[in-house]
Amino acid sequence: DVLRTAKGFRRFVDEAIQRSDELVAHIAQLPPSAEIVRTMDEISNTVCSVIDSAELCRNTHPDREFAEEADKASMRIYEHLQYLNTNTTLYNAILKAESEGALLSEESQKAANNLRVDFEKGGIHLPKDKLERVNQLNLAIAHLGRKFNENVMNKPGFVDIYPASRIPRNIQHNFKPISRFKPRGVEEQSNAMNATRQKGIRIVTDSGSVSSALRWASDEEVRRQVYVVGNSEPRENIGVLDELIDARDEFAKTMGCRSYAEFAIRPNMAASVDVVMSFLNDLSDTVRHKADEEFNTIKDFKRRVCNDKSADLEPWDEDYFIGMMKSSAHTVDPSVVASYFPLSQCIKGLNVLVESLFGATFHQVPMGDGESWHPNVIKLSLHHPDEGDLGFMYLDLYSRKGKYPGCAHFAIRGGRRLSGTNYQLPIIALVCNFSSSRGLTARLNHCDVETLFHEFGHALHSLLSRTVFCWFFIQVIKRFLHILSGSTLIFAGISAFLWY
Repeated sequence: DVLRTAKGFRRFVDEAIQRSDELVAHIAQLPPSAEIVRTMDEISNTVCSVIDSAELCRNTHPDREFAEEADKASMRIYEHLQYLNTNTTLYNAILKAESEGALLSEESQKAANNLRVDFEKGGIHLPKDKLERVNQLNLAIAHLGRKFNENVMNKPGFVDIYPASRIPRNIQHNFKPISRFKPRGVEEQSNAMNATRQKGIRIVTDSGSVSSALRWASDEEVRRQVYVVGNSEPRENIGVLDELIDARDEFAKTMGCRSYAEFAIRPNMAASVDVVMSFLNDLSDTVRHKADEEFNTIKDFKRRVCNDKSADLEPWDEDYFIGMMKSSAHTVDPSVVASYFPLSQCIKGLNVLVESLFGATFHQVPMGDGESWHPNVIKLSLHHPDEGDLGFMYLDLYSRKGKYPGCAHFAIRGGRRLSGTNYQLPIIALVCNFSSSRGLTARLNHCDVETLFHEFGHALHSLLSRTVFCWFFIQVIKRFLHILSGSTLIFAGISAFLWY
């Protein structure tokens, strides 16, 4: 209810900060016990509920006031999170609970260990002056990362193509139609009455539009322009990256590491930069011959198609000619493939898949007043006949101005055990950017279907996971069902479903 208005985010943050401060005070009074981990998980749930809601809102809400208030809320709660991550009361409570053997369950022990590691990654063990500098750098890094993403969203480049016929008709609906006046002849240029209106296409160089143009545009100059602009804009991000690199470097060295790479890799399985670089170099040596062979195959194919024995394979050529090669080798028309994947049927097919694997089904449910952020958003419940509702998912599948440009899974509320019989159900949002010009009749190409299945895998794991602690829920949603997007068996099943 608090988020019915944009300014409700201010109260949302105030209440979360107040509640987390109360929980910190409660932990200070506790003896070493599993209650410390449970209370810290309550803090995590309280803070993450604000961060996750704000991140979804600022990336998807069409009302700028909501997006701006969500942005401010996100930064306010992140600053409070930095305070929590360097709170010695919390850190010492975890240390004591671990050292005195107060944590009996394996999950409590793992949660405590991971919480302690997170504290130490935040520099809590450093002298006061260095810890203050680490906090400043963490906030600066967060601001710079946010600025980078906002520039990508709000300041994309564009390429204007005339005439519109240079763009295949079957993808023109993905781009913005434009026009200009064109004189009929050089001798008549001074006479505006003799000008004719010429139709054109504006390709905004977000990732989806760039991918579509590079894959389907037969005009090499169109592909070249799209590639160059798509990899050059927004130019402001060059300066942002320079600042980000400097901030990360100083942060890592303040933490006692030689580089940010060393800091980032230290807690992982590889453990050192040298191990990672050795692996990457070995991998490169292993695949280099095959990669060169495939590159030359594509280049030779281009030379045959273009009837030019000296043509080079440019970076903007690869997707286009790979697509042509696949079509010619397998006699596959991509438009025919797309006819098997109307978006509405893909959603139905995913429901069939979930029911066959897990015995659960998605059902559309009504939303309350002010719950939806756009008319195209729908809400689904995942229901099991024996266990009841397992969680809720919002679908926001169509592109629109000012929306997050890619496809992503947003957690809104994590699942966690509240009591022996009571579980906090997860709530997530699946956000995509499929063309809205055809509504639910929009047809997805193979790559789009892969993307939908990939993100749906994240969503499904969020809804099906059952963990004691919210912290573990946040971690495990990163590791599930990536194989969905590449499984030929699943695609065969979905194709059959769509065919019949």
